[in-house]
Amino acid sequence: MAKAAGVSPALISLALNDRIGVAPETRARILEIADELGYQAHPHAKALRTGESNTLALVIRNLQNPFFVDVVSSAQAAASARGFTMLMVDSDYSRKREREHIERLAAQRVSGLAIAPVGGGSAIERWLELCPGKPTVVLNASTPSLSGVSRVSPDNESAVRLAVQHLAALGHQRIAFLTAPSDVVADDDRLRAFSAVVDQHALTPFPVETPLTLDGVYHTMLGLLSASTPPTAVITNSDFTAHAVYLAARTAGCRVGEDISVIGHDDLPTSALLNPPLTTIRLDRRAVGHALFARLLSNRTLADHREPVELVVRGSTGPVPTTS
Repeated sequence: MAKAAGVSPALISLALNDRIGVAPETRARILEIADELGYQAHPHAKALRTGESNTLALVIRNLQNPFFVDVVSSAQAAASARGFTMLMVDSDYSRKREREHIERLAAQRVSGLAIAPVGGGSAIERWLELCPGKPTVVLNASTPSLSGVSRVSPDNESAVRLAVQHLAALGHQRIAFLTAPSDVVADDDRLRAFSAVVDQHALTPFPVETPLTLDGVYHTMLGLLSASTPPTAVITNSDFTAHAVYLAARTAGCRVGEDISVIGHDDLPTSALLNPPLTTIRLDRRAVGHALFARLLSNRTLADHREPVELVVRGSTGPVPTTS
């Protein structure tokens, strides 16, 4: 390329990396020749030379959950439009795998990290130790406050409050609340909000730890529904796991919306197609992805982003059964 442009390799480098010291007409000629030759900068070479790359990383804890898929898709689209690549890896609720991902991404010199962590903030602390000063965003988690870390999540407190108030208005007293096991739970602000709201309404809470997988929720709900005094309603962490509640209810001979009320979270496109349609918490998942990407691009810590939520009432919730 230097030969074709009639300039030195050093000047080529300055022009392609948008550095000072190149006359505008020379830079234009170099960029035109680069385009004609199909030149593309090698991201790994740039990372080795500058310690930076045009690659951002996202570590999530459950790729099966469509919430994360939609957020990632939105963030990737925003990244691509700005010339960035977004890497995504799944820890699958494993602290060991999460730490391994963090260390590998640090070694690849990615320019920023977003993470939906497993449990507390130990993985984030490890990232900050390896890559101090790089943009860091926590997704959908209530981890301890860490300097230099931005946070993006749904308004979890409002989501729980809307769900409980709706069920209380229908006369429900015994409400199950599905949450991850205590050693891996990341959004414990939801559990705190649940405890506070049921206390306000003098309800009987059923906080239930369960692996947030379809199989785990299915078997947990079978146990709850077969108890001598089962809950009359259940609040799940996602529409994804609400599918397993429906299946358990059918297995136990319970009618969703009549014998057991169910509330999901996320308002997935399939939720209105369930039988009965699922009452759920709606939010703009694409807006969450855009907020996440904006913070990854920023060279300063931005204020927390809490995506507004609303309750969408459908047929999966109804008055408390008269025989309960």
